[in-house]
Amino acid sequence: MDAPRDCLESLAGFPDALTGTGIDIGGFPVRFAQSPADLEQVGFLRGDRFNAARAAHTDSDRFDSLSAHLMVFAPDRARLVATARLRLVTDDTDFSATYTGQYYGLSAVMRAYPRALEIGRLCQVADAKMMPDALRALLAALTLIAGQTRAELLFGCTSFRGQNTQRHSSALSWLKAKHLGPVALRPARIHPRSSALPDGMPDPHAARQALPALLRMYLGMGGWVSDHVVIDPDLDTVHVFTAVDTATIPPARSRALRALCSV
Repeated sequence: MDAPRDCLESLAGFPDALTGTGIDIGGFPVRFAQSPADLEQVGFLRGDRFNAARAAHTDSDRFDSLSAHLMVFAPDRARLVATARLRLVTDDTDFSATYTGQYYGLSAVMRAYPRALEIGRLCQVADAKMMPDALRALLAALTLIAGQTRAELLFGCTSFRGQNTQRHSSALSWLKAKHLGPVALRPARIHPRSSALPDGMPDPHAARQALPALLRMYLGMGGWVSDHVVIDPDLDTVHVFTAVDTATIPPARSRALRALCSV
């Protein structure tokens, strides 16, 4: 995995509490990657979760050196169980030069939110017992980071495994019916492999169950999505632009996540 000359350079502007040994969140040690060895662990987890179909051993791209990498460890610190790539985007940053900006036209979002946090490559181990709590710890860390960096928006691409949009039609039509973003903020379609969200009103329970766990949590925080998806053959996914306005996160939800952070 490509690493910046000094991993600490990418942490500028992020909370000091998450450097060094980090903090405990709901029993999970959480900190930023701070060395090439840390980034190697991140790359291997990402490779397992995003590139398993290609039998790739690791995952990396040109955006890694521009970002901070959040690491969530098992309670015994024996292994990495979740990770996410974070980039603080300000009014001095070209949104089109971000990972998400490759796929979605973000000029309206950029005008409305001059300080935002891009979240990418979020993944966790395939451990049914570990996953819900590890994901909750990661989201609690994101809430802490958003507050301390004064990010007004969390945004990124949320993936469905598999490129066949028909396979995901129930969940995607539910998103169109219930969770589209404001018209004035919706990203423009700029990618040749994009397609509109399908129409329809599926069974609510089945549709919600078909949503990725991460997307369900974002929606529970007041999140919204674009009116189209992008097919990514490289990662064998379909993804949708997802955004959470930090000012509109339900107070009870925010308090519950912050309460997990022992800082």
